[in-house]
Amino acid sequence: MPVLPVPQVLILAVSRSLAARVLALSAIALAVPLIVAGGAAGAQDVTAVVTAEGIAAPTAWLGEAQHLVMVGTVAGKRIAIDLPDMAAAPGVATFAGKREYLIDGTGHRYIDFEVALEAVIGGIERKIELEFENHDFASHTLPADFTLQATEFPEGLRSTLEVETEWEHAGVSVNDEVGGWAGVLSLALDRGTPDDKGLVPDGLIGGFVTATNGAETLAISFTVPVTEHEVED
Repeated sequence: MPVLPVPQVLILAVSRSLAARVLALSAIALAVPLIVAGGAAGAQDVTAVVTAEGIAAPTAWLGEAQHLVMVGTVAGKRIAIDLPDMAAAPGVATFAGKREYLIDGTGHRYIDFEVALEAVIGGIERKIELEFENHDFASHTLPADFTLQATEFPEGLRSTLEVETEWEHAGVSVNDEVGGWAGVLSLALDRGTPDDKGLVPDGLIGGFVTATNGAETLAISFTVPVTEHEVED
């Protein structure tokens, strides 16, 4: 398997093998491609990916404990985040969720949620953000599977996924926003305490994502604490 040039291959890696689950990203690892178990990289088997460091793509939601495990490729950059126990992960500055609501008549529709990670990995501050949309997430009984597609704020069991990545290393700036993913968001958990308007500013959101975008794939498991909400007119 050929090694891609360093600017095209950046790996975020957190090794399970370290006793303290220390976040690890070495300059050497920047040039290591992902290894696809049981087939070629173009086979689109989203959950059959294992990185050179042994980080396996998740195959299901990993439960209610706060975590983010994300393996795949975004805009040509390889992503391997292995934070199965966020409470024990050093170097994490922010791991937070956000709900967004839209005023609709006399009520509100729950149209969007975000998952954001900011962590110092290998001495470099890196940011990852996932964003999902629906006409009204609150109208669905969970667990539920949402088909990923490109239409904004889609009705029914459909959603969108946008992935944002940002960091700088060795004179290379990464600032990508990639939408248009196809696949499935399996939303397993979305709970909190409603306020007097029915808005939920706290709680947890958790789920599992398998997604493709051309030749690129992602497998993601997350459970994130919600720390804020926003209301749009």
